[in-house]
Amino acid sequence: MRATSARPPVLDQIKWAAARLVFYTYIGFSLGTLGLGGFLTGPIMTWYFYGDWRFWRHWHSAKYLFPHAYRMLWYVLQGKNGGFMLGVPLNAPPYSAANNELVELQPTWEFGSACGPCTRCCSKIHCPVLDADKGMCRGYDSFFWRYFNCGRYPTEQREIEYYLCNKWQFKDRADDDDGLLPQPSLSPEPNELVA
Repeated sequence: MRATSARPPVLDQIKWAAARLVFYTYIGFSLGTLGLGGFLTGPIMTWYFYGDWRFWRHWHSAKYLFPHAYRMLWYVLQGKNGGFMLGVPLNAPPYSAANNELVELQPTWEFGSACGPCTRCCSKIHCPVLDADKGMCRGYDSFFWRYFNCGRYPTEQREIEYYLCNKWQFKDRADDDDGLLPQPSLSPEPNELVA
């Protein structure tokens, strides 16, 4: 009997890579046309980011996706975020939640698996998909959420440090007193926000 590998089957990896390449092509087309391509294909854009083909329901926040995308691209090129933003491998499986084999909740976290009132990661990058009034992501479990950073957060300690996240800790650092981060308040300070 052969040992089962923890690595996903090759066909799944090809499917995930193809999905990301189609997304990158579409976003490149949208940004290359200065947003006009994304505007004309609104249902596709809102499906990717909101999980909803009804683009008219998301017009208010979706119109900020293009300036946000240019800003994020600029951050990546400058290395402002440590290089992990959009650094998900093409063939990585989609996730809707953090990998519990790597991370666990901080002992002081009082909101269970939810983020509670914390929107620090979304606020720091001024994500237009965040509903600031409700403190919730409008694109929860959308394609972008699952295939990129949101659904798999955190995957590296430097992500926790970058966002000053007080929810997660890596299991291999949980017993190391020096590995625990101080618990900041739930609201980001103005100097924590990326300009």
